[in-house]
Amino acid sequence: MLPVVICEPNESVRKRWTELLGELVRAEYPSLRIELLTGTLTELDRELELESGIMLVILGVTDTAPEGVDGCIRRFLSVMARNRDSYAVLCVHDEERLDMVLSRCMRPAGILMLPLREELVRASLRRVLNDYVSLYQSENEGEYMVVSAGGTVRRLAYRDILYLEAQNKLLRICMAHQAVMVRASLNELAETLPEQFIRCHRSYIVNRNYVEKFSSPEMCLYLRDKECLPVSRSYKDAFRDSMREVSGV
Repeated sequence: MLPVVICEPNESVRKRWTELLGELVRAEYPSLRIELLTGTLTELDRELELESGIMLVILGVTDTAPEGVDGCIRRFLSVMARNRDSYAVLCVHDEERLDMVLSRCMRPAGILMLPLREELVRASLRRVLNDYVSLYQSENEGEYMVVSAGGTVRRLAYRDILYLEAQNKLLRICMAHQAVMVRASLNELAETLPEQFIRCHRSYIVNRNYVEKFSSPEMCLYLRDKECLPVSRSYKDAFRDSMREVSGV
């Protein structure tokens, strides 16, 4: 389900956004479930506290908003900081404010001006929904994990994760070109991971698709990039049995 928040102070403009979105979803995305909320900037703040996943926010940028254009821009930044995979479409009411919006709002999903042109509204919404469906709706939810790191919610594909390492009360999720630190329990997360993840040590879970070889004398495994991870005796037999399913190991 895609949460959609339409935060537009002009009632007629808000109503038109709602109508056009509903028409587009019914006509072109009948299998897509959305949860629609219309409200004020304060209600958007409340929704951001409750919703950490991906969302679509349609934000009217106008001096008539309770906190003016600055307040609208701050909400845009909050949306993107909360989850950088979210979508934000900006509806700028005054042309003279466009430069201000362009200079401070990086990578919005769309910027439109009043009066609304329906073909442009549909095109902007269609780009967002096409992207969402292709990246998220079409994938099995079991193909990625959602974690909170540094105040930002991130979506990590299981196929990109090399291994997970417990470090005191933190969890290090290691990928090919980056590592993400999150506050989580390796034991609890182990119960939710796909079958390609194998426990090799009380502090390590490895994605067996990246294992190059296992050295019994050294009690360690080598990844394709030659990095070495420990294998403890208590997990050795289960790890070796699981690795028999991987050719060449």
